[in-house]
Amino acid sequence: MARKIRTGTIVKLVLSLLLIATIAGLGVGYYIYNTSLRPMTGISREISFTVEDNWTANDVIRELAKEGFIQNEFVAKVYVKLNKIDKIYAGNFTLNQNMSVPEIFDVLTDEDNAVIEQVELTIIPGDWCKDVAAKIAEVTDLKASDIMDRWNDVKYINELMGKYEFITEDCLASEHCYLEGYLAPETMYLYKNSSIEVITEKILDITNELYLKYRDAIKASDYSVHELFTLASMVQFEAKTPEDMKKVAGVFYNRLNDDWLLGSSVTVCYALYNDYHSWEDCERNPDIVSPYNTYMNQGLPIGPICNFNEAAMEATINPEITDYYYFIANVNTGDMYFARTYEEHQYNIDHYMY
Repeated sequence: MARKIRTGTIVKLVLSLLLIATIAGLGVGYYIYNTSLRPMTGISREISFTVEDNWTANDVIRELAKEGFIQNEFVAKVYVKLNKIDKIYAGNFTLNQNMSVPEIFDVLTDEDNAVIEQVELTIIPGDWCKDVAAKIAEVTDLKASDIMDRWNDVKYINELMGKYEFITEDCLASEHCYLEGYLAPETMYLYKNSSIEVITEKILDITNELYLKYRDAIKASDYSVHELFTLASMVQFEAKTPEDMKKVAGVFYNRLNDDWLLGSSVTVCYALYNDYHSWEDCERNPDIVSPYNTYMNQGLPIGPICNFNEAAMEATINPEITDYYYFIANVNTGDMYFARTYEEHQYNIDHYMY
């Protein structure tokens, strides 16, 4: 006759097994934790590491993993949490790849180790991406050609689409730079040895602030964000004052609504690109074959023609409603003259253009 096994004995057995499994699991977890805190290599190799002033601890850990300093991002986050590390200084640090995670954070949390070597970058309204790349190259360790290559890297642009709502696949239609029109004019401070990606996203963060301010109006518009950025860039190129910008935007909307050609000479300037040197070049080439040429193609050009400021965005979102269909600017003073009819426009050309 088979012996009966008491329920209490089974429970004790199950609990014992669970306890053993828990202890084993904790042991494995402890082993993985400690192993993941060890250096990536035993070979000494010093590398400069930059912490930007707006980075969180998670941002720092992500960059450390990307640059090959730590083995496991999750374990590093646990270490930071357990050790209550809440102050990581911005600046340039010298790290070694044979450092453990605790040693790395000992360096990053000591203000004396932070070398602050900042440079100033100013993007002005109307700058082209190639101008911005050249300015970055002047003050950092980067090459303008490498910057432009990165800004025309489809894979990188797709990564940026995942971070910034205002960047869409429409920007990939642009011919000279996919980020043309997306680099907000501003003065900012960078670390001299910052990467292309860090600098790019610092600029795009400023653009994002502008976008978020007008997001509801953009979404309510009949135009896409790329189209509105394109129109804002044209407004920026054509006019100098906020008041004139609003009138210029109104003229463009009138023409678009009535299926007129936009006929904007500044789009010819961008179509000429490397062959553009003065406004006269644009006036002499209204028949250039280019998807940017609004004398030849209906509607908006395929993408922005410069990087614009908030005044141009404001004018594009809230144009002045008029019955003007034409405008010119005095080439010497920049004063603008608007007209309802072609006859009025011709009069303005004859009397005010020069």
